[in-house]
Amino acid sequence: LAPAAPPVTRPGAASREVAALRVEHSSVPGLPLLGGGTMPMAGIGMCCRPGANGDAARQAVLDYLLMGGRHVDDATVYSNHAEVGEGVRQAVDAGVPRSEIFLTTKIHPPHFGFETASAWVEKVLRELGVEYIDLVLLHFAAVPDGKTCKVPRNCRQETWLALQRAQAKGQIKHLGVSNFGERQIGELLALGGSPVEVNQIEYHPWVPELHLKTAEWCHMNRIAVTAYGSMGGAGNAQQMMMQDALKQVGSMYGKTPGQVLLRWAVQRNVSVIPGTSNPKHMAENLRIFDFELAQHEMAMLDSIPSDQRMLHFNHWPDSAP
Repeated sequence: LAPAAPPVTRPGAASREVAALRVEHSSVPGLPLLGGGTMPMAGIGMCCRPGANGDAARQAVLDYLLMGGRHVDDATVYSNHAEVGEGVRQAVDAGVPRSEIFLTTKIHPPHFGFETASAWVEKVLRELGVEYIDLVLLHFAAVPDGKTCKVPRNCRQETWLALQRAQAKGQIKHLGVSNFGERQIGELLALGGSPVEVNQIEYHPWVPELHLKTAEWCHMNRIAVTAYGSMGGAGNAQQMMMQDALKQVGSMYGKTPGQVLLRWAVQRNVSVIPGTSNPKHMAENLRIFDFELAQHEMAMLDSIPSDQRMLHFNHWPDSAP
């Protein structure tokens, strides 16, 4: 069979308000990665909202990159690789260097296993229309029944070996996991190959102690941590944003409650990937590096009572066998 033709990239233009909201991309620091290089500490998540589907997803990615953002977080299960990839290519055509863009996607457990994961890499590169992916994460540790790799641990390890092979070919730059705990990460490290460079978990002041300890363990082992659900996710954002304390702290710095939550995470050395298709909110989410929460403000956000701790997405590290 002849190789598939590369996807056609249509000309793209930023939304009209983007130019006035532009943020200098160098104002966003990078988290060092074990494999070398850095990952921008602020990005855009492409999950779980109407604006992450169809042409709106392409426009959101293009707007974000032309505004000055550089980190785009995607996944197979979000079903928008083609649109996200086109937004990336349009931004490159408009002058954003591809080398500055940090593109992440995730492999879903139904694609786990050596041969299946190997085929997934080729398919995703075609869907995105890019020559390489900056970071690929194993999206969840749980494995569906009926896989030829049978045992969940074996399935995850086979997948890791397939991704390592793609990494050696230059198709993937960095490897990591999402929703994994210390035991599950240790099983991959036991292979003795590529390091686990990133763990993406739900992370905000309300998460259970397990998530805080998982992030601590990752930091001790030089694994970068990325937060999702920083502002509660679509279903719970209002509940978290209405906290009087967040409003009071934000007013001290001329910032929104959402910016306070993002700043809390980055001061804990955790990168953030809030999702939005609104250029004004994109700019706000990037403007979190020009202020610093005081020690007593961090302590207040660190002291959520145990009976108020909660998860919005119910993914628990190390819960899967």
